Amino acid sequence: MSYGQRIRDLALSFPETYEDAPWGHPVFKVGDNKMFAAMSDGDASVTLTVKLTPEEREIALHFPHVSVARYVGRYGWVTAEVSDEETLESALEWLRESYWLKAPARLRYAVEGT
Repeated sequence: MSYGQRIRDLALSFPETYEDAPWGHPVFKVGDNKMFAAMSDGDASVTLTVKLTPEEREIALHFPHVSVARYVGRYGWVTAEVSDEETLESALEWLRESYWLKAPARLRYAVEGT
């Protein structure tokens, strides 16, 4: 299974999530149109853009495969390039955190304690 498919599968496993493509690439949303992740699934690599807490963002930006997201970086979003199992694992963890930050409080149980 490709990295992009593994990211998509996890994103869509959370309660009340759906996939949209307002900019021509997959965007994952929860509840009332709240984006919690965007993905670019290219031939050479996969990128995942997510929102993180200020503390987690500071840590994530120390990794060479993570950068401040274009356009939304000032709001706490980062973009990670996923190229191997290690970068995939961190991306999946950040996907869970981003869902938690953007989901309505009643849905946060889905990723708490994971």
